[in-house]
Amino acid sequence: MKRRVLLGMIGVGAVSSGVLGDPHERGAEDSLAERFDCVEASRPACDLASVEIERADDGTETAHGAETEPYPDPPIAFAADVVVSFVRDHERAYARNDALCSRERSGRIVDHSIEFDDVRRFDWYDEIHVVRVRYTKAPSGVDEDGEPWAAADGYGGAVYAVDETAAVRTGLSLGPSGSVPSETETPDPVSTGTLVDCFR
Repeated sequence: MKRRVLLGMIGVGAVSSGVLGDPHERGAEDSLAERFDCVEASRPACDLASVEIERADDGTETAHGAETEPYPDPPIAFAADVVVSFVRDHERAYARNDALCSRERSGRIVDHSIEFDDVRRFDWYDEIHVVRVRYTKAPSGVDEDGEPWAAADGYGGAVYAVDETAAVRTGLSLGPSGSVPSETETPDPVSTGTLVDCFR
């Protein structure tokens, strides 16, 4: 069950809030696979082919874009450090694949680097790990005229809930200059997230 620490006028008290945002009557100890429908697990994935780009000199060239990144296997253990490592690997693949598959940029992305600079685990549940990550994004590529480009896309972030049965993700809204919200303002993926992988 979820645990948040509340600072009162006298001392510190721990409050249990049970399952949040669940319209069904389910026990507080339900696993993520029981709270979500494994059939609905979803995450960015696509097949990328090389494309021909016309240059200003009327020539053409084939642009070989960055490849999508495979998602990590489920954790082999569920100690905190193992889960944190899984979350980093999964979010790196998720963010990279989302950028490559969305095709929001013209031309072709040839690289999409992600560097984590803030990773924190919250002890909100007894059997579910909650991990928040923030990272910098730096894609580069070639435009429709074959000219190279590079961009600093700023920061990205997400919050994961992971137990022995599944992983759930929710996006993280960052403040000015990529500032992360406080723990109390960090969204709870158990109540607001989307199922990205079922392990069973």
